[in-house]
Amino acid sequence: MTKNSAKGDKQQKQSDNKGITRKPGTSVLEWIVAGISCVALLAVLSYLVIDGLSGRNGIARIVVLPLEVAATEGGYVVEFAAANSAGQSIAAVEIEGELRSGDEVVEESSATLDYIPQKSRRKGALIFRRNPEAYDLRLFASGYSEP
Repeated sequence: MTKNSAKGDKQQKQSDNKGITRKPGTSVLEWIVAGISCVALLAVLSYLVIDGLSGRNGIARIVVLPLEVAATEGGYVVEFAAANSAGQSIAAVEIEGELRSGDEVVEESSATLDYIPQKSRRKGALIFRRNPEAYDLRLFASGYSEP
């Protein structure tokens, strides 16, 4: 390749580019995409601000309800659901169960749930040697920690 042929190629490319003109400004499609992006950003920011100011955090409210009692070889399994209705997640939730006859506690059992997210529930089971249906069954949460 010679110097003259390289100059000729550059001149031809420059003359090809001169025929294309670009309008200054922003296209309609760009404005539409920008508008949709702004609306999405404002929606996310609004949600975060409202969520932060709502005061949902606080003391966890745990409700434990029995679901089913099943007889097994080793005793009786009481399945339960523990619901966390507060705006705070909790961990290491201690669930205790008592079989009572009047004021006397006949038998106790406990289980630990690793984690219950805010406004959700988890299931577990307690095992008793005596039949829970013959006694007054009480289920309750006795403690938890913050994750």
